Amino acid sequence: MNEVVKKNDAMPAYLQGGKTASFGKIDAKDLIVPRMKLMQMTSPELQVFDQVKVGEFFHNILEVSVGKEMRIIPLVLRKEIVLWAPRGDDRGILARSRDCVLWDDGFENLEFEVKHKGMANPVKYYTKGSVAESNLAEFGSMIPGDPKSKPAAAMTYRMLFGSPDHMDWGPFLVINTRSSLNRGRGLITKIELRPVDHFAQVYVMGTTDEQGDEGPYKNYSFTSAGYASEEEYNWAKGLFERFKDQDFASTDEHEDTPVEAEGGAKPTSDAKTRDTSKAAGKF
Repeated sequence: MNEVVKKNDAMPAYLQGGKTASFGKIDAKDLIVPRMKLMQMTSPELQVFDQVKVGEFFHNILEVSVGKEMRIIPLVLRKEIVLWAPRGDDRGILARSRDCVLWDDGFENLEFEVKHKGMANPVKYYTKGSVAESNLAEFGSMIPGDPKSKPAAAMTYRMLFGSPDHMDWGPFLVINTRSSLNRGRGLITKIELRPVDHFAQVYVMGTTDEQGDEGPYKNYSFTSAGYASEEEYNWAKGLFERFKDQDFASTDEHEDTPVEAEGGAKPTSDAKTRDTSKAAGKF
């Protein structure tokens, strides 16, 4: 197993003037947005890195564990509907709708066969022409024929954050869905209640202990922690301006089948258009 390296992230004074050269002719398609992953008992990183522990946050590109809490500044929110394969199914994401109305290109009119834990026979999902036509975001769709089953497709928040304590890391992605969806909604509510721009607000992202259908797991917590300093505000505003109109994704999102896959709240959407600028759900 590898050892997580505790790196010294303090930038030397002689480098604090910023970048003066470009590594090459690159654009957004060349960049991977890092994930900050909350380690669960099922997280594969536990088998790879000696010092990673359940309940810690792990930066998947830098391969650094940052402990059980960290200060964050909200940058950009993307809201979407995701059809997840059952946990343990290597396919992860089966289909997604970034505007919560129409499936993304290539995901329309598809058929998927999945097998849920404890079920003798597999079930089939049909995406059809839109999210509403498929009925996959409604209760009773995870197990067709069982009106008490949860939605097969889940509302998902893909939230881009920055950490004022690690400004040289840039932005990173945090995903809230199913059992963590309400934690994301709670953060959004706190952001909207405060009288300044979201990128001027600081929160502590931590963890809680929860009990789900498949046993104990870790969930997110978001606690208000005041306002950004002028330096932090200018830095976060710059990141917001850079990413507010861009799509962003991490290479391992397909591996993120949610913990407590049978749980979650009923997705809702007031989106009326496929225009990504209107469906972005910016903080």
